[in-house]
Amino acid sequence: MNEKINRTLRLLPDRPGVYIMKNSGGQIIYVGKAKNLANRVRSYFHSPGGLNAKTRALVESVEDISYIVADSELEALLLENNLIKKNKPYYNILLKDDKGYPYLRLNTADAYPALTVARRLVHDGALYFGPFFGAGLARDIAEAVISEYPLRSCNLDINARKGKIRPCVRYEIGKCAGPCREEYKKEDYNGLVRGVKQLFDSGYNGIKALFENKMYAASERMDYEKAAQYRDRAAQLDRLDRSQKAVLPKKCDLDAVTLTLSQGYAVFVCIAVRAGRLISVHTDEFPDTAAAEEELREQYLLQRYAKEEIPREILLDGPCPSQEAVQEHLRRLSGRAVSLHVPQRGDKAAIVRLGQENGRETMEKSLRAELVRRERVIKGLTELKNILHLPGLPRRIECYDISHIQGTDTVASMVVLTDGVPQPRQYRRFKIRSVEGNNDFASMAEVVRRRFSRLKTDETGDSFDVIPDLVVIDGGKGQLSSACGVLDELGLHLNVIGLAKRLEEIYLPGCSEPVVPGTESLAVQLLQTVRDEAHRFAITYHRALRSKRSLLSVLDSVAGVGARRKQLLFAKYGSVSAISRASKEELAALPGMNAAAAASVYDFFAARSAQEQTKQQGMMQYSDNPNEAPCEETDGGGA
Repeated sequence: MNEKINRTLRLLPDRPGVYIMKNSGGQIIYVGKAKNLANRVRSYFHSPGGLNAKTRALVESVEDISYIVADSELEALLLENNLIKKNKPYYNILLKDDKGYPYLRLNTADAYPALTVARRLVHDGALYFGPFFGAGLARDIAEAVISEYPLRSCNLDINARKGKIRPCVRYEIGKCAGPCREEYKKEDYNGLVRGVKQLFDSGYNGIKALFENKMYAASERMDYEKAAQYRDRAAQLDRLDRSQKAVLPKKCDLDAVTLTLSQGYAVFVCIAVRAGRLISVHTDEFPDTAAAEEELREQYLLQRYAKEEIPREILLDGPCPSQEAVQEHLRRLSGRAVSLHVPQRGDKAAIVRLGQENGRETMEKSLRAELVRRERVIKGLTELKNILHLPGLPRRIECYDISHIQGTDTVASMVVLTDGVPQPRQYRRFKIRSVEGNNDFASMAEVVRRRFSRLKTDETGDSFDVIPDLVVIDGGKGQLSSACGVLDELGLHLNVIGLAKRLEEIYLPGCSEPVVPGTESLAVQLLQTVRDEAHRFAITYHRALRSKRSLLSVLDSVAGVGARRKQLLFAKYGSVSAISRASKEELAALPGMNAAAAASVYDFFAARSAQEQTKQQGMMQYSDNPNEAPCEETDGGGA
């Protein structure tokens, strides 16, 4: 423990707040919350013997501690949650942005409700039916319902534009009643909506009967392939209905959240019960965490229910020290009282025990799988060491890739594997500056120079200040030669190889013939992992740049939208499709926008969407040059 930390420990106040731990490079590695900052932070250093292995590793990595005082425990809790989401500390848990289970949504507040697939259940006054295990099933059910009750599925503002737009192709093929037509009566549409509501009220059995009727109709038409699809969907719904067994009284809505923790490996299980029926069992795993059990539970609850439906009751399997603060936060989010408690007996306690059993089973399976994975990684690294005649195991592997479309928007990626595990926080991306046109060799030379010229000068704690055990260049002899030339200029003697895609050939500096270990080789599989990850990372960045450029050019034709507003829209939505889904009210609410500009953007994309729907249905699928092949994205690699 250094003097800087000692001084901080002496000055810590006896107040609620958030503490932030950093490593030698200044990176935030853990964020925690405390009712009493002094007691909580000092406990890490004054009694290290009581800490688990992960927490001891955290403490050993800490070089600096800062803190923020809060007025209340709730304020500290929310601040901690925001800092975790912003900084993604290594030793904290961070839920992935899971899309959740899909529902069918009927927005009854609209004059002409649309039937759509929604990824989350939101308390917005709309009717929801589900959830379903897979978007494919949800879409099939939506299409089956619409075939009987042809509700619209578009997002057009029909009230404002009724009679002013041409009905789309879905109306032409009988999959929409066409409420946008001036002559269409609202009473007729209301009748369709009532039919859908009745179908939803009948539950899975009603939907299943709908699929079965369509199966028989398709069979009579001798469309046996379609009949088989309807049969499989009906069977899937039947299995889903049987799996959602009744476990509690009919009006009971709750979640049971359990935690299984062992040496920094945490498994959360959330069992959802709606209308007394068990509808889902969701599992989240966190292999590396240094938080205490109570902190983990709080962090999980805040992150999960920022995105998911909040029930009135949440069952826990252990204490939540900030229970009142968490309840108050969830109450504000949901608009109603939310109860957190640990059941001691009865049916609710049985549901918690079920969650614990699932957590233990998941933990055991994951630990066994991790043991097997580590054994494979060690064998792969050992094989790679022998093939390349390296002095030691290549524990840190860096891979570089180039991505572009015919020389435009050229970018590069650097990804890192440590002991066979991807390290996303150490990934870096580059926009190629000095190369014009399609020149993968020069682009590779530029990115290698930019990365390794900072090897001795970078003092930021960045991944650039670490020497890799092995550098992998995605490509053949040309790309490898470009990279080696730069390293020679810099006076660096690193282990470098080129990996060509065609036969997974390994090119070594100064060797004319490649090494071909074969695709069954664990060493090759390890190299494939890092190469594929580099390609994914590069092409994702390339597409983002291209999307930005395309977006800005698309907005050029929108009246009332200048350079500043284009940047504003891109910063908020990031893509054309996201802007096209925004309402006038959402657009007008953005700082720097007004009602007129918002209306221009909304009308532009509404018209564009109508045209695209027509094209997608085959009404405008003609090309000026049918023999012309489309442009393909390339990662610049290959033999």
